[in-house]
Formats: sequence, C-alpha cells, structure tokens
Amino acid sequence: MQNQIVKYLKKYYLNYTDKKFSKLLNCTTDEETFEVFQKIWKREHGGLYNLTESFTPPENLPFSKNGKIVVTDTASNSKVFQNKYIKTLNELLLKNDTGIINLDFCNNYGGKPEVMIGGLLPIFNNFEVSVLSYYYDKDDKRHYDVLREGNNIICISNDRAEVTGTKKKMQSVKEINIWFNIYSASSAEQSIICLMALDNHVKLNINGEKSAGFTTVNKYMPLSKKYGIEIPIGHMGTKTKVFYNGL
Repeated sequence: MQNQIVKYLKKYYLNYTDKKFSKLLNCTTDEETFEVFQKIWKREHGGLYNLTESFTPPENLPFSKNGKIVVTDTASNSKVFQNKYIKTLNELLLKNDTGIINLDFCNNYGGKPEVMIGGLLPIFNNFEVSVLSYYYDKDDKRHYDVLREGNNIICISNDRAEVTGTKKKMQSVKEINIWFNIYSASSAEQSIICLMALDNHVKLNINGEKSAGFTTVNKYMPLSKKYGIEIPIGHMGTKTKVFYNGL
C-alpha cells in the first residue's frame, strides 16, 4: 500500500516532497503505514482513511433561524439524504424570496460540494454565469471546477459528479449576506467562492473571521477494501487567478 500512496502523492499532491514522505516506504504493514501517514499529514486537507472504521457522517438538513438560512454539512453518502438536502435548501430559499438573502455557513465542516451548491441553485438560476469556480493544479494549469448547466451542478474534479436541483429562480436577488467562521471548511468555503462569482451581478456582503483554509480541490482514490486516500490536487481560485487560503 505504501508504494501506491507515494505514487499517487508524486502524481497529484500539491506539496509533495520525497523527503517528507520517504518514511512511508520503510513501513512493513498497512497499519504501520496508516499510523506514520497520519503523523506526517497533520492538518492538510484530505488524507488516508481507514474505511473499516465506523463513522456516520451528520445528516443535518438546512434550516432557518433568526432570519438566516443555515447551510449545514453535506458529508453523508446517502443519495436519499442528498436529494432531501437539495430540495430542503431549494425550498428555504424560494420561501424567503425578499430580495435579501442571508446565508449562515458557520460551523459547516463541508462534505459534498455539488450537493451544497445544488441546494443554492435558486440563487444561481437568476444569472447567466455557468462557471462558478476554477482550480489550478501543481503545474499551474487552470481547470473548470464547478459548472452550472441548466438545473444541474457538475463538479469536474469530483469525476463529473452531477446533481439536479430546482429549475426555479428567486424573483428578486439584490443582496446576499454571508456569514462564516474558523469552522467553515472545504465545500462550505467552495460554495462561498461560487457565490463570489456573482459579484458583478449582485451586492455581496461577506461577514466573519478567517475560515478553516481547506480551499483545495481533492481527488479520492481507493487503495484497498480497507483504505482510501484523498489528495489535494489543486488550489481553488478564480478566472483571474486569485487564490484562496481561507476566506
């Protein structure tokens, strides 16, 4: 397994160095490899996962509180939950169509970006903006990341994962207020970056302390039935090459 990990890291990982990961090649078992990798990886986005460990991602649906729509995590792999999440967020936005949208991403640890952004489609459907975010790989090449095609959201980096949201759009989108904090991470940050793509069309107000800084696009690869690895393959950015390391 350790040879396969190093192969993937060399090919895709943004911050790969032989010196940093050479210790993996001295490991003799998968369990030792997992332990050594965790010590090396530390607070990078992604990592090596033991797929046999019991972990149930949260399944908290978006909700409205104190005049804000709370955009929750989307970590669950359940298609039933994902469809319910998208429908719930779609409906919350359409019911709060006052011209001013208040979105709370605080304590949103991320998950599936295509699901979270699909839930926000009533906003994006108002504007002729198809590319919502980009990423730049280790060779400084730009890639389309999140695309909107009609009522579909497509994440190129996630193997063209496609979700369908509502075709409806909000009647009046004049101002979007966004809140986040240090616990807003990964796809929460990516969703906010996608909303920033509307800056020429609507007034955006960004409120909060610095976000978690997990603003990399990740690629997942299975290693075995027991382990899988997720590697940052690109920095989130804009078409004008503005990079984000937290918001």
